[in-house]
Amino acid sequence: MLLAPFTELPYQPTVDALLAGIDTEYKDDSFRKELLRLDPNSASDRRIIIKNYIIKEQAYLSYRHKFLLLIKLKEALENEFYDFGALFEYDYETDESSASPWLASEIHTPRSFFEDIYELVSEEWKQDIEKAALEDPSTW
Repeated sequence: MLLAPFTELPYQPTVDALLAGIDTEYKDDSFRKELLRLDPNSASDRRIIIKNYIIKEQAYLSYRHKFLLLIKLKEALENEFYDFGALFEYDYETDESSASPWLASEIHTPRSFFEDIYELVSEEWKQDIEKAALEDPSTW
């Protein structure tokens, strides 16, 4: 069984884990200001957000973790009813805020934000994904 990094718990990837790199809650104010200068609706800024914050934050993951996380994102993207906007909102049931410094209402198309993440992550992690795809995940 594949364990979550730095734990003894089974790894259970979630789509919202991809937003960890833009979580401003425990970062200094300059990090938040720097991030908020970028527009998540601008194609060029979104690319910077994804490459410099989202992908960079996931660098500690092994190739197997990356593979499973990408599968989870792909499954969500294939589900036409998946609510990507909810990942940018406060969760009143768990009393947890979103990792995102932007509200869903500030992102014109939350689904396309994650489609762009999928595209860039697939490129960036290509070798890791190919390596993991050659293995049997049931043996992890």
